[in-house]
Amino acid sequence: MWALDGQALDRQARGLFSDLCFLDERDQDLDVVFGVLQGYGRLGVAGPFIALFGTEHDCRAEVASVFAEQFHALGYLQAERLVDPAEFKRLTASLRERFDGRDVRRSEVEAAYGSSSLVVDKRVLCYAPADRSGWVFFDCFTECRSDYVPGAGRYEGRVGEDPLVRAVRRPATDFEAGLILTLYGKVLRWGPGWWLHQPEGLPDEQRAIAAQLRHIESADPSQSLRRSRHDPRS
Repeated sequence: MWALDGQALDRQARGLFSDLCFLDERDQDLDVVFGVLQGYGRLGVAGPFIALFGTEHDCRAEVASVFAEQFHALGYLQAERLVDPAEFKRLTASLRERFDGRDVRRSEVEAAYGSSSLVVDKRVLCYAPADRSGWVFFDCFTECRSDYVPGAGRYEGRVGEDPLVRAVRRPATDFEAGLILTLYGKVLRWGPGWWLHQPEGLPDEQRAIAAQLRHIESADPSQSLRRSRHDPRS
């Protein structure tokens, strides 16, 4: 299945779900799936990812991973590996400590937790528990860059082979509650100064510094004007 963006993929996947459940006379199962998808908001499954990183960051793999979990729950998709419940519990228990505000590469995830149940677009690792209690997703991302090729007179696009994790998604009551951003993810979301306005989890000394800088910023009319023009929080 190919789509131009995450929202288009959302629409296509919903249509496929509807067709499959209609053919198999599974209207109640379809209602359950669509109930889960409603939790992502009025902009669909792509909405929270677009709000998080912006339209310039591709979220098709993340959207596909959400639907993959639902396809698997209804038996329309087979996972290569199902994680033992006890092992899965240990996996989820360590997520925030291991990933929140830290830089972690895909290879480190696989070394810690073994092979994934499913890989979407070579960058989203999906771990499915055997008891189907909810998947854990590691969203990796690599920003493409162009390097000049000496002697060739041209540029070549390059993509890293071991991308950084930008977000971890775990089973929770809603999208935000289950989201953990790595250091890379926080910089992508808020920029290098992310810690000024997102100080949770930082050492007390750094939180105090952030509070002082926020106070200075709020007292500077030029900074207030800048925020009113560019900051979506204004």
